[in-house]
Amino acid sequence: MSSSRGRPPSQHGDPHGWNDLYHYLIIHQAQLDRLGSYFVERDELAISWIDERTLKIAGRIHCRFGIFLDVLKYLEVNDRRQVRTVRYRYHAGFEGQQPRPIFRYDNAYAHRGHPDAHHKHHVDYATWTEISPPEWIGHDRWPTLAQVLDELYDWWHQTGRVLDLPDISTE
Repeated sequence: MSSSRGRPPSQHGDPHGWNDLYHYLIIHQAQLDRLGSYFVERDELAISWIDERTLKIAGRIHCRFGIFLDVLKYLEVNDRRQVRTVRYRYHAGFEGQQPRPIFRYDNAYAHRGHPDAHHKHHVDYATWTEISPPEWIGHDRWPTLAQVLDELYDWWHQTGRVLDLPDISTE
């Protein structure tokens, strides 16, 4: 996580703590709007209720340079209509004739030797294969959606734009 731009605070300064549902949705949209001014081209995220205690955010965010971010988040909802993310996956990649992964954050399960499930999968850009094992990032360092998009934008300018990617746009 190389960037902290756009990190909105929630209650008590914890971006992953309980937050009023309405406030959460306003922050979510404001961050996508902010990123749309220079990076996000189209947002295909859908927000749906799984049950009265679970909200799901899923879909693809299309970005400049042929980059995409697939998002899957499950938010727990309490009796006070507050939400917090309990499961997430942010999968970044390139669209094109041959889609290529860039990185992925998730908390699907704890890998051997990791104290909790929060981790980041890295990719070897010479072979476009995943590097094993994933990097443990921990509960205190997992990123928000806006942080992942900021990191992806920074990654493009520091690394992605110099890769040999003939089948994608390099605006």
